[in-house]
Amino acid sequence: MIDLRDSRFVFALLLILSGISVLIFAANYDSISVASYFSNGISKPNKDAIGIGDEDQRPAPISDSPLGRKCRRPGVINCFGFDDAAAVYYNWPTGTVCDQALRGKTNYKFGNDRQGQGNTVAVVQNGECIFPQIDTAVTHSGTGSLRITVPSHSYADAGGHFTEVFRRNRDGDPDGTYIGPGSVYGNVLYFQFYERFDENFLSTNFRCAEGACGGWKQVIWYGNPPNGRSSSSLEVTINNGWQRGVPQMYGQAGSDYYGIQDARGCTYKADARTGGDYTEPPCIRYKANQWMEFTGRIEISGGSNQPTSHVQLWIDGEPAIDYKQAKIDWSGASGEGFGQFLLSPYQTNKDASQAHPAGHVWYDDLIISTQPIAMGSGKVPVPVQSSTPQ
Repeated sequence: MIDLRDSRFVFALLLILSGISVLIFAANYDSISVASYFSNGISKPNKDAIGIGDEDQRPAPISDSPLGRKCRRPGVINCFGFDDAAAVYYNWPTGTVCDQALRGKTNYKFGNDRQGQGNTVAVVQNGECIFPQIDTAVTHSGTGSLRITVPSHSYADAGGHFTEVFRRNRDGDPDGTYIGPGSVYGNVLYFQFYERFDENFLSTNFRCAEGACGGWKQVIWYGNPPNGRSSSSLEVTINNGWQRGVPQMYGQAGSDYYGIQDARGCTYKADARTGGDYTEPPCIRYKANQWMEFTGRIEISGGSNQPTSHVQLWIDGEPAIDYKQAKIDWSGASGEGFGQFLLSPYQTNKDASQAHPAGHVWYDDLIISTQPIAMGSGKVPVPVQSSTPQ
């Protein structure tokens, strides 16, 4: 019989029980931290729905928010609520004014392989460090949005940019997620984001150094690392084409043109003198000082780089683009499929000598999914049957 009066035995027993308690606490703490701290919107139901994946280290959106409810839907790969400044990892040119402007922050270097956490690029414009920031005063939902400033006398990458891979692992490195033929996530990308433009930005007729301006961009969807590039044969971009004042899309650095908003009868006007000639209706024009919703569906179909893929865009819940002859090169030279995105009002050849009022754009509530994403209008993007990827 064990004699509990033996002090040595009692001491040993206490040590054993303490060790077991520590193990139980550690196990519980690990499960809690993975669910609530890691991930930028991949909840457990979504991991079950898409079947694979490790959690991202970015903070998750508030579960009771409109974004949080959407992000728990099946098929969601990632969500970006832009509520937490701690999820913005800056990169800036050293030996410049940015050293002082971003003093106290880590300068995260990142290259084409996207190893490391860097996702937000600061630039020097007219002797000042300009960079995207979390704005807690202007939001679509939650407690923040991503604000980018376009200052006077600025060149193409006027306010810097935000760029991310679709998912990262616990170490902060890309986990290999992409959408394309051969991917476990399938070959159809759904996306949604909200963007807001101030009056200064929309009313400025920007000049470019080499003649006519191709128009500022909103977002670029492009290939997975390490071969993915934001200007490449695997790229789909939303932009204000030729400053017409209406959202448009193109692929392959502009060589694959998707029309204007042909799905609603807003087509090219050979006799147009200004962007104002593209009226609403039938076009959907950019609107100042309000959040606009952009929802898209990109299906990679047919052979690589063949005019057989399908690109669709809805603006504020209304169909705008439905292009069934898009070229997407998923051969590997520019990536195997979509795996990164970039947010920026970038404007090629923007004339830095032009004086204009400082303009601002904001981004919020970005979702990446393999399934349709409900729009504010209550509508859901409708998949259209097309050819099977080869």
